[in-house]
Amino acid sequence: MTRPERHAHGESGNRDGGRLGGVVRRLRRSGPTPEERLGEVIEEHRRDLEEQTRRFEETIADLERREQLLSDSRASVERLLRLGTKDLDSRESDVARLVRDLTEREARLRDEEEELARRRSELGAVELKRLAVEQRERALEAREERITSEERRLDLLGAGSHEGVSVAELAFVPGPRYALVEIGPRPVTAGDALAVEGIEYVVTRLGRSPLPGDGRRCAFLVQRERGAPPSAGSS
Repeated sequence: MTRPERHAHGESGNRDGGRLGGVVRRLRRSGPTPEERLGEVIEEHRRDLEEQTRRFEETIADLERREQLLSDSRASVERLLRLGTKDLDSRESDVARLVRDLTEREARLRDEEEELARRRSELGAVELKRLAVEQRERALEAREERITSEERRLDLLGAGSHEGVSVAELAFVPGPRYALVEIGPRPVTAGDALAVEGIEYVVTRLGRSPLPGDGRRCAFLVQRERGAPPSAGSS
């Protein structure tokens, strides 16, 4: 009894082992093994690392280019700053020179203005003196003329009183509008011919000036008729 049982049990185990081996073989045939999956994972990580390495290298190269550009820009800026500083120094020197020139010009202009003011003051004093002298000279000349005229009038009056001739200084001229004309102190008598502005007149009488308060003698005239003979006392 025992042997058949063992035999049956062995056969059953063999059958179970055969079935398990078949499952394993089927599993092996249906998918990758752990080693294969591990290899695939490692390969995938390797590719990722290579991609990251490539990107990192590109980033480094880009950073190096940017650093070079930054260095070039910094060098250009420094060069421009040096040129700008030099130009600024030159401009500051020019401005300082211009300020110095302007200060000197202002000082000279101020001195010239003071000199001009002094000369104007002196000239004004001289001009005032000259005007005062001229006014005195004109006053003296007018006084001398009045004295001379009065002397002439007195001489004529004296001569007229001796000869029976009157002296007239005005002429009352008839026309569309009567007019008083100065003829200067001159001896005239009634009947004398007298030319005024190119027209011949005859003295009709002598009298005082028709102007109020005027003591000068006046010859009253009438227009001379055409063809009338000139008087002996015509002028």
